[in-house]
Amino acid sequence: MTRYLSALMLAAPMAIVAPYAAAATHPAQTQMQQNMDTVLKIAKSSASEAQKVKQIESYANRYLDYERISALAVGAPWRNFTAKQKSEFISAFKDMIINMYSHSALIGAADAKVKLLPKMTSNGNRHDVFSEVQTKNGTKYEVAYQLYQVGSVYKIYNIRVDGASLVTIYRNQFNELIQQKGIDGAIVTVKAKGLKKQ
Repeated sequence: MTRYLSALMLAAPMAIVAPYAAAATHPAQTQMQQNMDTVLKIAKSSASEAQKVKQIESYANRYLDYERISALAVGAPWRNFTAKQKSEFISAFKDMIINMYSHSALIGAADAKVKLLPKMTSNGNRHDVFSEVQTKNGTKYEVAYQLYQVGSVYKIYNIRVDGASLVTIYRNQFNELIQQKGIDGAIVTVKAKGLKKQ
């Protein structure tokens, strides 16, 4: 379940943008449309898969708040991490996600369609931008990107697919892992998962 949802979450901004995509009206929506268009262009390029993954990762680094995603995914135990442990975990978690799901996401770019939806919710500096992903077999999912504004950029700190939250899915696993192996043991395990190949 986690692998499937995470792959879909990463595939969503890489999917083929349907010609009936909703017109963006809020700057956060405009940015998400630009993100989808840029990543789609990379995914459809003639570069090798390894080159595409590297280009997408480099582009995503500007828009994904890996620190906040990591903190939310760990939950309450995050306050017990030292600065060094936090840095190591963020790096390991980022590598794990990229290594485990990048191949699935690139496949999703060829097989799925996505459109930006006109609805949007805001609460102060936090915004939810919605898109609809249609898989090759016709199944549709609503993907919500949760963002907050930093200067002129909107940073993604969580993604939900049909209400299933990326950070919540991982929080249960990380809490169990920390209880079993401690913080350092959990980091080692996450690093090991990050080395797995698709």
